Amino acid sequence: MPSHVVAPGLVALLPLTLIIGCSSKDEPLPEPTFWQDVAPIMMSKCVTCHQKEGIGHFPLDDYETARQRAASIDDAVQSGRMPPFLISHDGSCGDFQDDSTLTTAELDIIHRWASGTRAEGTPDDRLTLPPVPVLDNATEYRTPSVTPLIDPTNPLGANDEYRCYEMEPGIPADRFITGYQIIPGNPAIVHHVAIYVVKPSAPSYFDGRTNGDVMAELDALSPDRPGWDCFGAAGDGVAHAAVPVTWAPGQNVVEYPRDVGLRISPDDRLVIQMHYNVHEPGARHSGPKPRHGGSEAPDSTLVRLRYADSVKRSAMIISHDPFIASMFGERPDSLPPGQKNASYTWNASRAELDILPSDGTLEVLGVMPHMHERGRTFEMRLNAPGREECVARVDDWDFHWQSIYWYRTPPRIDPSTSVGVTCTFDTRDTTSPVLPGWGTDNEMCLSTFMVAPPATP
Repeated sequence: MPSHVVAPGLVALLPLTLIIGCSSKDEPLPEPTFWQDVAPIMMSKCVTCHQKEGIGHFPLDDYETARQRAASIDDAVQSGRMPPFLISHDGSCGDFQDDSTLTTAELDIIHRWASGTRAEGTPDDRLTLPPVPVLDNATEYRTPSVTPLIDPTNPLGANDEYRCYEMEPGIPADRFITGYQIIPGNPAIVHHVAIYVVKPSAPSYFDGRTNGDVMAELDALSPDRPGWDCFGAAGDGVAHAAVPVTWAPGQNVVEYPRDVGLRISPDDRLVIQMHYNVHEPGARHSGPKPRHGGSEAPDSTLVRLRYADSVKRSAMIISHDPFIASMFGERPDSLPPGQKNASYTWNASRAELDILPSDGTLEVLGVMPHMHERGRTFEMRLNAPGREECVARVDDWDFHWQSIYWYRTPPRIDPSTSVGVTCTFDTRDTTSPVLPGWGTDNEMCLSTFMVAPPATP
């Protein structure tokens, strides 16, 4: 039987190999073993995902599986593809928490083990399997069981459907969302999830009608199916007040920084936007493993929100992408075909970003870049008179592993600060211009980030 394995023995086990290895340049390093040298690394950096109930494609909590996959594991970690921490973290462009990348010493241990005899060593009972991340004290909501209806003629994505579902928060008084967890029922088809806070009694974008009026009209268009079509946010004409939840493949539990939350009231509604993407049969899927089903199976996604009665800092989440917004104009922007690094840059003032309050200094607490599968690099900058500060950069984008990255040292935005973003894309696979769109065949250059007033002593 495989021995399951992380934390208690990690500190004690790792230094042994490193100390021995430093004894002499001429003395050969001892051959690493799985249980004494490799397992502690994998269990602290890999097995949160790579275990039976995790989102990794295969478990790494036993020797035999690791031995069989040693070459591919070594390739993945040496290339930097795994563990997936896409944001640059060398201090040159933002200072981020929770860096999960491997150290040089850890990479060396895995490489020597994978390229050697792959010795097992002696199982160690001090090692224990890390828990799969779960959001504690959460309220649960579930979307209806739906099989996507795909329209091949849809110019916004021939393999895509956007469906919105309205839910009551079920809270007795004002509360603050402080974290969330999204668990797709069928990850093979769930491209992304966004949750919008909508007040039904508030004016919609259509004159003379409330949000509630518009949502009822949208829902009535498809009486035989739950929810309504919503390619644009919470639906055509629906005005939302906040976007507390954004999920994309590879994302795990999201917990807001301490004492930070987004306000929601009992008379608000949660509008859950599901983006379903049905790939062609046999399409390559390199992201988180599907738990069951496939492109023809239905989905019912579990949404878990954590509420607090009060917080010290009320935050807001900004999502901005002029590239996608241009699709609603007379001439949408586009990316030239046949280029290795087709570039798109936008810059937006604080007013254009609708950041409230409009005065005073705010901190950027976290950032989530978003592009589709042609995306290559991403950079976000804060621009002020006489100063430009790089605050987030991705040098090797991977659509299948997206996340919110939280700052250890939050950059600040004052009233004169603007936000600039540059995305690059590889368009060599097409001879036609790449248009903006929510479908996977189109592209986006989206930055989502959380802002809040600075913490007070």
